Amino acid sequence: MTISMFPRRSATALLLALFAFAAAPAHAQATNADPALFVGDFSQKGINDILAAPIPNKEKQQRFRTMFTQYFDLPAIGRFILARYWKAATPAEQEKFTTLFEDVIVYTWSRRFSMYNGQTLKVASKQADGENGTLVKSTITSTSGNSNFGVEWRLRQRPEGWKVLDIVIEGVSMAITYRQDYATIISQTGSFAGLLSQMEKQVAKLKAQQGA
Repeated sequence: MTISMFPRRSATALLLALFAFAAAPAHAQATNADPALFVGDFSQKGINDILAAPIPNKEKQQRFRTMFTQYFDLPAIGRFILARYWKAATPAEQEKFTTLFEDVIVYTWSRRFSMYNGQTLKVASKQADGENGTLVKSTITSTSGNSNFGVEWRLRQRPEGWKVLDIVIEGVSMAITYRQDYATIISQTGSFAGLLSQMEKQVAKLKAQQGA
């Protein structure tokens, strides 16, 4: 599901982008924080605290889950990914999807911790993106300097501070990729319940592979 749609270059960049943003501490969530500084100032902290930290992979995984749920707007992402299916779903189904989607992200990307090899993230610019939104453009560079990945962060201002709605790697949107993939699964299975069933199977498989 989904992750196979990302080339290895994009997958590496997305992994780094997820960590680079998610590691920002709570005080950086002030509503008046500059979004470009918000992304840039803590990118190295994310790498140090998780990707390069000398701790067991299971602990890295838990840190990632905590950070991901704190700094990404999961309900809004879920509404976008499911589109019309979100409105048709019951509150219980919506809650179940959000929980399963969190698990899919955490268990899928925690398998890729070893892909980190000293890459760094640098913020390039920012621009307005709709109402209460900002698009922050950045670049992830390899240790050799010969390989660069363009990364765009789609942020929205919430009462508690900035939240991530999407990350775009070299023109590939994480949210749109999941949206297309899940719409295909719903079409194939014939129902939203079919998607939830497939997600449950994916999570169970990922957990078994990682001994979670």
